[in-house]
Amino acid sequence: MAQIGLKHMVIAPITASPDGAEPTYGAGMKVGELMRANISWNRSDVKLYGDDKLVARDNSVTSGTLTIGTTYIDREAKLKMFDMAAYNTPATGGVQEYALGGEASPKVGCGYVYKDLQGDENVYVAYWYWKVQFSMNETMNTRGENTEYGTPEIEGEIFAALPKADLAARFRKEAEFATEAEAIAWLNSLASIT
Repeated sequence: MAQIGLKHMVIAPITASPDGAEPTYGAGMKVGELMRANISWNRSDVKLYGDDKLVARDNSVTSGTLTIGTTYIDREAKLKMFDMAAYNTPATGGVQEYALGGEASPKVGCGYVYKDLQGDENVYVAYWYWKVQFSMNETMNTRGENTEYGTPEIEGEIFAALPKADLAARFRKEAEFATEAEAIAWLNSLASIT
């Protein structure tokens, strides 16, 4: 398989996360223009030795880190993804101020679509992470001799959901589609985007 495209990052605020059922989400939205997504899974590493040899190993996924590069993150997305809120009430005709708080960022559902070349056919794969808690670091530079684009990078901790009656931890679901439009429609339905 050769991954040859990436687009349509969406997020949605979690409204309920009961054990034994998939989380439910409030109205979601598309976030910027997706440039890259890197997933790093954290795994347990517990080994059992017997008779002077390794006899068992638990390397199950315990969490993950999702690093996203996007062209921009607008104000509405920041309000859903980080501990950010309106600050003060502007006077008539005044400017609305916003403040970044010191509380933990809310968990959101998050997904995107990538294009995969499988043999001679294009397949569109959509990923949906049930619970991600994002943080953002900012780097800004002055303009030099040549224009350099500065784009935001956000990092999200991937948490387990317990979406089935068996209460087994699950982190992401995915589906393959013949067309990009179908993959985007599936993601939009999960993120409550109409």
